[in-house]
Amino acid sequence: MSRCRPHAICLACSVLLIAGCTPEAAVPALTEPVSGPQTEQPAKINPPSTAISTADQSTVSEAGSSQTDDTIEHGRRVYQRQCGACHSLDQNRVGPKHRGVVGRDAGGVRDFRYSRALQNIDLIWTAETLDVWLENPSQVAPNTAMGFRLRDAEDRAAVIAYLESVSE
Repeated sequence: MSRCRPHAICLACSVLLIAGCTPEAAVPALTEPVSGPQTEQPAKINPPSTAISTADQSTVSEAGSSQTDDTIEHGRRVYQRQCGACHSLDQNRVGPKHRGVVGRDAGGVRDFRYSRALQNIDLIWTAETLDVWLENPSQVAPNTAMGFRLRDAEDRAAVIAYLESVSE
């Protein structure tokens, strides 16, 4: 009888936890058919028109500041609900820690063991690259270990605003 490796058990539990926490019945990226052959080249990332722009803090009005705070709080809640099973701000889990992710090289947490897809990618995490990544990680890094997709553009923008707030 073969013995299960702890990593495989942890991964299986994480997938089940994510599946139970999301509105979908299963983790979407694991159930979607692949369209066409996978390539080893990462997709080119063009900044989406809905990308987050960072406002100069001196020009943010009180109403704008409140709106920004609401967006960050929404992002924190989505992050905890959708990302928290695998990620933490300050500790590596199934996925790498996220504090300081904005501005960091992809695959740049020294004490985390990344998939080959992220070890070999030349990418810096910005609002734009995170938006494309969170929408479809396989588009950015084919064969990545991350199978989760955050499809809602508003939720992605809020999570990115939250990650920016903890990366300063």
